Amino acid sequence: MIIPDDEIDRLLRAVNPATASADELSVQAIAVRESIIRGTYAPARQRRGWAWGRFAVAVAAIVAIVIVATNVLAPAQRATALTPPPLQYDNAQPLATVVQEAKERLGSTVSVVQERRVSSLVWGWSIDLAKERVESVPQRVTFEWAPETGSRSSIIAGESHWPAGVRPEGIEESPYQPGDTITQLVTAPQDLKIPADVMNLNDGSRESMDKALTSLGATESSSSGEVLVVIGRLLSYWTLTNEQHNILIDRLVEAGGVTVLGESTDRLGRDVIGLRVADPATTYQDTVLISRDTGRIVGMENELTAAQDFIPAGVIGYTLWDAN
Repeated sequence: MIIPDDEIDRLLRAVNPATASADELSVQAIAVRESIIRGTYAPARQRRGWAWGRFAVAVAAIVAIVIVATNVLAPAQRATALTPPPLQYDNAQPLATVVQEAKERLGSTVSVVQERRVSSLVWGWSIDLAKERVESVPQRVTFEWAPETGSRSSIIAGESHWPAGVRPEGIEESPYQPGDTITQLVTAPQDLKIPADVMNLNDGSRESMDKALTSLGATESSSSGEVLVVIGRLLSYWTLTNEQHNILIDRLVEAGGVTVLGESTDRLGRDVIGLRVADPATTYQDTVLISRDTGRIVGMENELTAAQDFIPAGVIGYTLWDAN
């Protein structure tokens, strides 16, 4: 089976951690698992692609800690029924208008305090490459950290995409009920793998924000799709202020290739505006969701435009922030 390097990055971010005790895993495995929990796992880049050799090492670690627990899909089964329906958009306005309105809301709504705590709702394919099995696992993730005390991650089962009795044929019932704890992970301070410019981010200046984004992989030549991936990594560590979200929107627009999809309702029922970002030479479409109420970046969705072997086309992952 051959999957292009750029696409493997998305698949890695969709893999779920195991429920094994942290004491049973090496420090390296814990770091990999925690980064997967937060959606920030990122092997080193080689030009525009992901290094295959590094991916092979990563897969060896991930396969050892991946779980196959819910909504398992056999290779012979149709997979298209397992993707959540794409969001529907209408009333698309010019990009300049959308950005201006977002900035006005960021400046006029209740301020948000920056904190080392992130609450998110995530969904994505969990891939077992060796057995060619796929699962979908909606999860509520809380991540808290401090340089002095380390971090704590908790994953709580979210609402299923399929109500009881109407699951697609052949799809097993989840062993978790909404609200059940899937796993918890505590990491010691010395095992925190957070870049210094991210850890020390403590103001809303453009210089500080640019340093944090650069430390996570953004460059001056990054496409808006690549910038969005890096923004996702930053938002996995910090709940940011409105002022800082203002800068993130500027970085996206400045990267170019951003188009307005229109107004929609996200998977938490919030009014949002969808912006499609550019990610050249991939079979993915990435969308950033901006709240129509606050102007904040509150989500991102990833869609696969062409099926990859046993992985179906359609929505393969989303992350929603400010999900308290």
